[in-house]
Amino acid sequence: MASIIGLATLIAFSSSSCAKTRTDEYTFKNAGFEKGTLSGWQTSGDAFTEDGVVFDTKDSNGNLYNYVGEFFFSGSRSAEGYETGYMLSESFKLEGNGKIGFLIGAGANTAKCYVALVDEKNTTEYATRSNDEFEEGVVTNGLHRVVLDGSKYVGKTVKIKVVDKDSGSGYYNYINVDDFIVNYQGEEDEVGKLADANRYIQENKGRVNDRYRLSYHLMPEIGWCNDPNGFVYYNGKIHQFYQHNPYSTAWGPMHWGHATSTDFVKWEYLPVALAPDSEYDDGSGCFSGSAIEKDGKLYLMYTGVSKNGYQQQCLAESNDGVKFSKLNRNPVINSTMVGPGLSTIDFRDPYVFKEGDTYYCIIGAKEGSYGQMVLYKSKTLTSWDYVGKVMNNSDPSAPNYYTLSPGIYECPTYAVIDGQPILICSPQFLPQQGNQFENVHSVVYMAGSFNYQTGRFTYDKMRDVDGGFDFYAAQLMNMPDGRVIMTAWMQMWDRVFPTQADGWCGAMILPRELSYKNGKLYQAPVREIENYRVNKIQADNIQLNSQSQRIDGISGDALELEVKLEVGSAQKTGVKVFKGTSHETLIYYDAQKQAVVLDRSNSGKNCKGAEVNYFTRTVNATPIDGVITLRIFLDNTSCEVFINGGEATLTANVYANEDEEGIEFYSIGGNSTLLSVTKYDIIVK
Repeated sequence: MASIIGLATLIAFSSSSCAKTRTDEYTFKNAGFEKGTLSGWQTSGDAFTEDGVVFDTKDSNGNLYNYVGEFFFSGSRSAEGYETGYMLSESFKLEGNGKIGFLIGAGANTAKCYVALVDEKNTTEYATRSNDEFEEGVVTNGLHRVVLDGSKYVGKTVKIKVVDKDSGSGYYNYINVDDFIVNYQGEEDEVGKLADANRYIQENKGRVNDRYRLSYHLMPEIGWCNDPNGFVYYNGKIHQFYQHNPYSTAWGPMHWGHATSTDFVKWEYLPVALAPDSEYDDGSGCFSGSAIEKDGKLYLMYTGVSKNGYQQQCLAESNDGVKFSKLNRNPVINSTMVGPGLSTIDFRDPYVFKEGDTYYCIIGAKEGSYGQMVLYKSKTLTSWDYVGKVMNNSDPSAPNYYTLSPGIYECPTYAVIDGQPILICSPQFLPQQGNQFENVHSVVYMAGSFNYQTGRFTYDKMRDVDGGFDFYAAQLMNMPDGRVIMTAWMQMWDRVFPTQADGWCGAMILPRELSYKNGKLYQAPVREIENYRVNKIQADNIQLNSQSQRIDGISGDALELEVKLEVGSAQKTGVKVFKGTSHETLIYYDAQKQAVVLDRSNSGKNCKGAEVNYFTRTVNATPIDGVITLRIFLDNTSCEVFINGGEATLTANVYANEDEEGIEFYSIGGNSTLLSVTKYDIIVK
């Protein structure tokens, strides 16, 4: 009759209910079965007998019952399973707040197994409460605290009635109860996979080794994270969700982690927002998606991946931006709606936005052997129609023909920036083109326009968003002040992840403000980071040659550097960061290549990947009046470089030794001038 309950659920069961406080308790005789009998209870039928009052701590599968005191009532022990009936408490006057807290378990058929508040003559059921949280394999025999709300009936003489009308057998067709508390003042126990995840995080986050942890970037408290999801401004706060596996430092069944901020720098962790607990997401979990506000509610649109591998689009809603409920009508875009010629198992990462009075959703897809994106539309968010394919893969001579990629175009996102529609996505396995697309997985942007009748996005060319090692799954959001902000996963697939040994893996970039000018996408760190600048050091007009130079006061691993380099006759000139006796990371301008290079060939811990070149990343850059400007942010294990006012960027993770915090400036093959350098420590408390 019993089924195995998840370990984290059992831990929660064994610690939560006993902690409830009995304040001004108005109770009735034998409300917790502590007499070891049904004394005080009147029974009818065969489902409730003295045999059901038990003191076993575990069921037949070894799972904790989590009752209070020495005894509780177990319907599975009282009868063979198919008997029915009820038991009725003594009469009592309902006083206090009228709420009755009690423990409940089993009762899979919530319409037939329940607890009722009835009148003194047992003729009217005033209110009922079933084991609505029941879930096979997760919430079964184990008891958890629920509340029956009888507040409308305070002052009446009432009874508690425990009912079993389920005459079936073999599937939790009985009810377990214990510890009835009248005038209950506490909360219900959270149960299920969502509650398990949150409890696990709180109980285990202290085990994480913080040697590589970041000080001003968002990362998980424990476990794995990848793509940012649901990046949105709602109810006065910035919300960022993220792909999360709290139980492991490896990718696994996906949850949605959740954090909020008022300035993009200091983050407050909130409870996990989504867990894989429904039949449409009980396979690989709740994949990536986006968020949008509608009628004061916050909606999360995500990809549910079921055990059969189907990827379908689902919705969850919230009135407060903290607790989310999945819609009963999920999935809202199911596997029969994928569009002609598209895969049902490569159909993910919905990005929803509004244009006029219509909602649109871009979804990553696969058409035959190659990646694609598709567009859907809706007036309601819950009923969607297929519009068409976003990319053109049929006419190589057309200006918006795209490179055929054997992988899906993941994580689409969209915004209008300085009047220019910009589409960003993450195609897998794009062939390298010069300095473009050096990673196995890329993030590209396209400046163009949507045809909302056909779904086609017309553009001129694809370009890298970031030329570095560790930048993926970018997502955009609009701020009330008009800024378009971008976040991304500061990591990359098919790599070695040194922090996995420390109990966590993955972080987000420092969010960036986007602008569009001179036909290019420009990026700048969010201006709010400047509020955390301290300990300013500045130096000017320093001649550089083959001897690397240090400057007093300029060192550290959590800081901002503003550098202006006059290239002069140098073949290469730049800065060394995370410099120590064993390691260094180089950022320099290469005059021959007319490019800025980030070199981590001797940076520290191995973080090599599947790409051919795992030592350097290069972006084209032209000196302006002979000067290259670099704005560099270091944060313990991360390095983000903004070149020539954000015309290009390079992002990388660097795992040097803990004491390797040196910074040096240098020139090779000629002289250059460090026109100015300004250092600020970035301190977030």
